[in-house]
Amino acid sequence: MLPVGPSRAAVSSADDRSEAAAPADAFASAAYARILRVCSFARLPAADAEDIAQDIWVWLIETGRSPEAVSPHWLAGVAINYVRRHWRARSRRLARESSAGSGPHLGLDLETRISFDEIERGLPGLESSLLRLLRGGATFAEASRRLRIPRGSSDYYRKLLYRHISLRLGTSRTESRMSGQT
Repeated sequence: MLPVGPSRAAVSSADDRSEAAAPADAFASAAYARILRVCSFARLPAADAEDIAQDIWVWLIETGRSPEAVSPHWLAGVAINYVRRHWRARSRRLARESSAGSGPHLGLDLETRISFDEIERGLPGLESSLLRLLRGGATFAEASRRLRIPRGSSDYYRKLLYRHISLRLGTSRTESRMSGQT
């Protein structure tokens, strides 16, 4: 009759593997915690820290350098380099995205900037502050919130500001054209 179930040799080899895996799991947990600690000191969000830790593990496995990860100082140095690389990539990406948002329509010529400065000086207090925030890059909703304009009144102030700007730009443009023709 054949034995039912795993043989004694198969059971003992499985136990040996689990016993050998226990220290490796403990090492991996400790190393992962070290990497996350470096990331938390760099004030990275948890999601970015986990991504960096995963990237480091992939790199360690791909390059075969996982035995070197036993050294806490070496592993911390690797983690610091990865964090620096993350910050550099993030700052480059933000610079690219912000420069892509400032197209030719946002680049104002000197005459227009001077006109808006004059308009801002001639407006009443709240409208002047609203225009200053808008020129600084705030959206109308953000500017209204900062100035504590009630939601029901923000549309009124938007139209009022548009009317002021239209009138002042219209008159200053026609004056400059007239003075240029004489």
